[in-house]
Amino acid sequence: MIEVLSHLREPVAKIMRKKLDKKNILFVCAGNTCRSVIAQALFQKLKEELCPELDYSADSAGIAVDHGISASNETIFCLAKQGIDVTTHQAKMVDARLLEKSSLILTMTNQQLNYLKDKFPHAKNKIFLFKPFSHQKKYMKNDEIEDPFGRGLSFYEDICQYLKQDIKKLIFHLREDFKYE
Repeated sequence: MIEVLSHLREPVAKIMRKKLDKKNILFVCAGNTCRSVIAQALFQKLKEELCPELDYSADSAGIAVDHGISASNETIFCLAKQGIDVTTHQAKMVDARLLEKSSLILTMTNQQLNYLKDKFPHAKNKIFLFKPFSHQKKYMKNDEIEDPFGRGLSFYEDICQYLKQDIKKLIFHLREDFKYE
């Protein structure tokens, strides 16, 4: 697992400049109905609130997707409480095109990270585990974002709060690196 995060020695902006002029973050989970949807929506909202000058966009996808399915009702509810509407979201599968246009790919679990690195080796240098990357740490005891699917609204709300905290940390790092571009 330590090898996976070896690129954290480079500033976030430097990694992203290497990949594309257009900066896009792709959040990846399993079905693209919960965690990655929440992360994408929170990133877009918090970036505009905290640092609108950053030229970053966000997208989301999954590795085991039922194409076209909407976000879960719990995801829709949790994000609505944050003032975000994701009722038009349709799940999509990670593919080479999405990875190519992304300068940074953040997964919720080690399994997703390893799957993407195995299936898309050309993109492995821009694929990271979300939580340690957002905290800029190589190792964290609880480094994955658990899947809330089927675990009740309370668990979704907890995951939404964890993701919100981690997204703020990510934006902070992006903002700090942006100052030195």
